[in-house]
Amino acid sequence: MGKPASEKPRTIQEAMTAYEKRIEELELEKAMLEEENETLRARVENFASAGASTGDAVLARGKERDLYPGEIREVVLDVLRRVGEDCRHGSRRAEILRDIVENNAFLDLPRRRAQELKTVLKGYSGMTSAVRKKLHDLGIDADAKVSKHIKVSYYGDPRYAATLASSGSDSRCGGKNLASDLIQRFF
Repeated sequence: MGKPASEKPRTIQEAMTAYEKRIEELELEKAMLEEENETLRARVENFASAGASTGDAVLARGKERDLYPGEIREVVLDVLRRVGEDCRHGSRRAEILRDIVENNAFLDLPRRRAQELKTVLKGYSGMTSAVRKKLHDLGIDADAKVSKHIKVSYYGDPRYAATLASSGSDSRCGGKNLASDLIQRFF
């Protein structure tokens, strides 16, 4: 059984372990606050630029908010690019979509994030602290454990959740399948 939090460490090793744990907690909290700060900064910039816009807006902003800076813009442009590629070459529809994508700043973040997730989960055989950190860097919280599984969510939003095995049984293709599922749900 573990010691109560108020009990003082008896050995140097116990003290070091306690300090290391506290440092990890503070680093995680710092990262979450920095991410929240970036999201809020992007919202302020979006509000400021929306008020200063003089051109014809193609779309009105809905009620959904960015989970990371520029997320909605990136997703919309990614979808427009993909649909434009599927349109008949030389059609009016294809030209309109190509023109919109070409004339808007587009970092292709959904594709980049998907590629990063594939790399993280390649050969997935279980949740390690390194995998957990890399998932967190992508906005995927992997903290809740349910039985022999880990519940993950995208930026803590319960609408975007999935379950991972604590230890993968098929490291050859399990990680690929897992990445594919999470990419479809989150990106």
